[in-house]
Amino acid sequence: MSADRDRLESSRPLLSSLAAFAGAAFRPRGMLARAIVIVLALKLIAVAGMAVFAHFSDRSASIDAAAVERLIGPAARP
Repeated sequence: MSADRDRLESSRPLLSSLAAFAGAAFRPRGMLARAIVIVLALKLIAVAGMAVFAHFSDRSASIDAAAVERLIGPAARP
C-alpha cells in the first residue's frame, strides 16, 4: 500500500502538493490558522464573484492610450 502511495506522489508532485495544501486548509490547528483560512476563503469568494460579474456584464472594458497614460505616466521619448 505504501509503495502505491509513494509511486502516486512521485509521479504527480503538483497534484500531491495541492492535495496536502487543501488538506491543511480543512484542518487548521490554531486560532490564527483558522482565521487565515476564513479570510482566504472570503477573498476567494470575492474574486470569484468579481469574475462572474465581469463575465456576465454587458459592458466591455474600454481602455485607450489616454487612460493608460493617466495610469502609468507619459511614454518615454527616445
